[in-house]
Amino acid sequence: MMKSDNKNCARLWNVLLGAAISAGFVVFFFSITTEQNKTPLDLGLRMGAQARPNCVCLNETKIAPVNNTEVLLSESKNAPANKTETTFEDLLPLLKNASMDDNTIIFTEVNDAFAKPGSILDLFLESFHVGENIKHLLDHLIIIAMDQVAFERCKSIHRHCYLFKVDGKNFESEKFFMSKGFVDLVWTKIKLMQRMVEFGYNVVFTDLDVLWLRNIFKFVSVYYDITLSSDWYSGQPEDIGNFPNTGLFYVKSTVKNAEVLNFWYEARNRFPDMNEQNAFNEIKKELVETFQVKMRFLETDYLSGFCNYGKDLNKVYSMQSNCCGGLGNKLSDLRSVLNDWKKYMSLSVEEKQNGNFTWTLPQICFHEKHLK
Repeated sequence: MMKSDNKNCARLWNVLLGAAISAGFVVFFFSITTEQNKTPLDLGLRMGAQARPNCVCLNETKIAPVNNTEVLLSESKNAPANKTETTFEDLLPLLKNASMDDNTIIFTEVNDAFAKPGSILDLFLESFHVGENIKHLLDHLIIIAMDQVAFERCKSIHRHCYLFKVDGKNFESEKFFMSKGFVDLVWTKIKLMQRMVEFGYNVVFTDLDVLWLRNIFKFVSVYYDITLSSDWYSGQPEDIGNFPNTGLFYVKSTVKNAEVLNFWYEARNRFPDMNEQNAFNEIKKELVETFQVKMRFLETDYLSGFCNYGKDLNKVYSMQSNCCGGLGNKLSDLRSVLNDWKKYMSLSVEEKQNGNFTWTLPQICFHEKHLK
């Protein structure tokens, strides 16, 4: 009888011990899961937070309250238009799907005029296909459509599309350089980029008239806050005297850089007649002095444009039709650039290394440099 009681006690003890271990494991598991599933804003990316990580990962689609209203996000096949100009919470699922392993995304903007079949959008996307091992970068490209027609066209040819609408603004037609419509359009990218950075994403913005030929991420270093192309390059990458080209630039995701982008956007009030690039040139010294921003300007031999282009195709990573007005003009000379690139890519290694092959001069997009 005593032996039976002992056996029963032993069994009871084993059951209780197993239950205690299981309960402890459950508590431990959920404590880890809760910590891992915190969003960028939970982890301190929100402005004014005590803990400020340089870059944080987005693990779920529920984010901190905005304007005292909790926002819940859900995936959908058709990206909805954003509700306001300044929040963009509905971008989060798209950012998550398009981001690289290090939370980096690329984005561009397009309207109806540039999205038509055979127009700039098609050339832009084609450049990734004929470029040197960069087709995979399309998986990380978000195209911001500025009107419904451009959005529908985007969805028919690309994976990541987002419809951006601003009440009272018409971005559908071609915007001529420095017209009011043009200025309104180019400033939108700064506010968009600010929100992306606040959400914890490193961001590359590219104008649609930039042909990507090689992987520009070779030039991106986490040491710098901002890496950007140049319209004029002094020969020194950190020289604040370099003239920026904001048609292709990278911003690292930090709280400081979100503040920098907001400062840049607010500068529009100080320079109401300037586009975002000229305004940046005016405030770049303030950014260095006030925010200790580390900038790197890239040589025009690598990130080239019609303003000051690199002639050596062995060095060129991108080509932009800057210093050129008019959609038709851009389209004609960018086609010529892409044709030259295809011919270059068909050469043998020895023929490429000889360096005898160069670009056809822009035939319509004239600039003083080309007339000398």
